[in-house]
Amino acid sequence: MNYKYLLICCLLLLGISCNQQKESFPYADTTYTSSVFPKPVGFINDFDSIFSEDEETKLRKLVKIHEAATTNQIAVVTINDLKAYDNIEKYSLDLANYWGVGQKDKNNGVLIAIHKPGRKLWIQNGDGLVDKLTDAETSYIIQSKIIPEFKRNDYFKGVYRGIEAIIKEVNKVEND
Repeated sequence: MNYKYLLICCLLLLGISCNQQKESFPYADTTYTSSVFPKPVGFINDFDSIFSEDEETKLRKLVKIHEAATTNQIAVVTINDLKAYDNIEKYSLDLANYWGVGQKDKNNGVLIAIHKPGRKLWIQNGDGLVDKLTDAETSYIIQSKIIPEFKRNDYFKGVYRGIEAIIKEVNKVEND
């Protein structure tokens, strides 16, 4: 039996509350200016208000269970202004570094950045996950899991399916 899945089941049975403690990114890079990036509020940072409170809770629970099982961190940010950036790829890379998404020694973070007004979306993965989650795989996840739901205006379902696909892909490589 796969012990990671056993751990996940145990965590669910124990009823871990997503609101018991604030998640944080302790390895933030302070070389970036805080005037460009918002301060993170946790793993789900819905600054553009596209999720309901219940949807945020469900997303938070999904990423917290994954982090508990693997130490990999997945963060989501919705933004309505890219500030001085002209593309979401560079913005999301700098934001992930500024926030310190992932474990510093493992660089195992993933940031899903959504700029709804500009119809832009990017999955930024840390160098520690490049072998497990390639750019081609993140592109596939965006095109096949997230965008079809976004086209139906179901942003929650798109992000949820995207996170599930990221988790599956990372675990697939670990279990091979």
